[in-house]
Amino acid sequence: DYVSLPALPGFRRSNPRRPSSAKDQSLSFVNGYMMVRPSTSARSYSRQTDHSVVGSRPLTAPVGFSKEVLDPTDVSGRYSFRRKKMEREKGNIALPFCPSSPLPAFLEHDRRVLLFNAYYEEDVLQSAIEKKRVHPCEVYFFVEDGTIEIIQTKQENSGVPHGVYLRRSKVIKPRKTRYEPGCYYEIDDLKIGNDVIIYSRKFRIASCNESTKRYVVEHCGWNDEEVRSHPLPRDQFAEVNKAKMRRESGVPGVERNRKMHELKQVMESMLGKETSITDRGMFLENGTDALCFQVVWDDRQRLYGDIQYFRLFYYLADDTIEILRTHNKNDGRHSFTKLLKRSKLPKNGKLSTVSDPSDNYLWQDLKIGGTVNVFNRVMIIARCDAFTRQHYLSKGIVLKEDMPLMVPEKKVELKRVIPPYNGFGSEEDSLRSCMGSLNPPPPKKDLQKMRDKNGLILCFNAQLVSDKPYDADRRFVIQFFMEDDTIAIREPPVQNSGIMGGSFLRRQSMKHADGTAYAAKDMYVGNIVDIVGHKFLLLNADECTYRIMECDDRTFPFSNYTRLHEPLASKIEDIKKYFIANYDGNGELDLEGLAKCCDSIGLEFNKQELITVWRQTDRKGKGRIAFKKLLNLASEEGFSTQR
Repeated sequence: DYVSLPALPGFRRSNPRRPSSAKDQSLSFVNGYMMVRPSTSARSYSRQTDHSVVGSRPLTAPVGFSKEVLDPTDVSGRYSFRRKKMEREKGNIALPFCPSSPLPAFLEHDRRVLLFNAYYEEDVLQSAIEKKRVHPCEVYFFVEDGTIEIIQTKQENSGVPHGVYLRRSKVIKPRKTRYEPGCYYEIDDLKIGNDVIIYSRKFRIASCNESTKRYVVEHCGWNDEEVRSHPLPRDQFAEVNKAKMRRESGVPGVERNRKMHELKQVMESMLGKETSITDRGMFLENGTDALCFQVVWDDRQRLYGDIQYFRLFYYLADDTIEILRTHNKNDGRHSFTKLLKRSKLPKNGKLSTVSDPSDNYLWQDLKIGGTVNVFNRVMIIARCDAFTRQHYLSKGIVLKEDMPLMVPEKKVELKRVIPPYNGFGSEEDSLRSCMGSLNPPPPKKDLQKMRDKNGLILCFNAQLVSDKPYDADRRFVIQFFMEDDTIAIREPPVQNSGIMGGSFLRRQSMKHADGTAYAAKDMYVGNIVDIVGHKFLLLNADECTYRIMECDDRTFPFSNYTRLHEPLASKIEDIKKYFIANYDGNGELDLEGLAKCCDSIGLEFNKQELITVWRQTDRKGKGRIAFKKLLNLASEEGFSTQR
């Protein structure tokens, strides 16, 4: 036998016949079922050879349908491990199909793709033209394996690269927590109007095509509301860009807001294009005649604004206006020629594609003393030339006399505002730094006053005026230094009071609520001084303070007895009657009795004045005086004796 010969030289034929290597189709469908059949070469070769030869086996298993087994523990079915092992030993190919089994997904949904139209919005932060940009996309859902592919729709001249946003792959839904198991997006997640978050980008499903709509209604059970298309949001920037491209690309019937060049219009009319002759009469009548005005733009109300001068030309042929800049020598401005090129000037300062001729400036609107709104620049018409005046006279209009071009400048009054004192250093030093000098000199002092008042200190015993009960017993010593008008306050320590004594206010100059500084005339017994938010009642003073105040009666008018003697002498009869009614005309009285006597007879003396009168009567400091001393002091003889 040829097959049984050994594969050695001399034992083989020279040209043995080799089997054909051509491969035929082995997969086919019969009545809707998939069948595997052997190839032609394999069938011919199997007829010639014996199946008992070692290494030969049938290429296909006999087509037969065994029962379908759903329980993997059943060893009698064709899906059991025993059955699979027997098929592998016999060389049979087990097909996982039976008449009641559905086709696999890759065959049932082969090349079936669902198309959805979606969009996402992106914030534009660094643009004054747009705030949000809408990106339309196409979402492809492959039914056979549940993969998704997203392609951005290309927009012409958008400046954004488009293409494949997401390659075909399965997309995991965003998880609420990190421990939540992830799941993939399915077809039911892509309903119309749903928001789908894919890699932190939120897509809104807007619509789908007709084939997708039929499939999801028939196989997925969607209703009509779930497949109804939603409109895409309006993208104003895209609309403006599209309209601009229509104008730039030459689409017929689109207004381009550009004036055709005169030479181009002539050449097109020579080639046969129809030309309008509505304005030809104005051109033949006026030609190149133009009215000339001199206008002034006063822009000083704006920051860095100035007065600028222009010439305004009004062309009678087509009612257009041109504004040129009037340059002066060394004015420091750029030498641009035109502020406004020759065109129609709207009265409201806004351009519009379709406008009424009456909305633009005409020569009847231009008069001396009037104003022209050149795109929100209000200019005053000041002068005109002789031709312009003659033109207005021919129309029966008399213009006013020329106005001066130089507009009087408004003088700005500068007031130096001194900032409030911040508490650092002395107030005089702070005021020196506001004088404008880089190296301010130290504040000047009144040396004459310092020499005359050196060592003169007014000491007062004061009480804190407060509605708090624990402040009622607190006492303070207020010192006023007359050489520089400074004040220092100390609180004597009191044992077991719970308040630590010591310095309450360091020596410094203090001010009233109205901003005036405290002076020596403000320091007298009975007065209430407001210092750093605390009110102090001056109860009394020491002997040295009383003597200083009595010697300087101009500074301390309440310590001037000469001034107090006149009202006291006028009430001497009332004083006698008061003594007779209360003390039977004989007896002694103290300072409180003197205060009651003055109140009863109508003498309104403050506490410092009462102390001044009392010190004139009680020179020895006994604390009590006789009635006769007060009457003797109030009389003229007593006053001359005291003096």
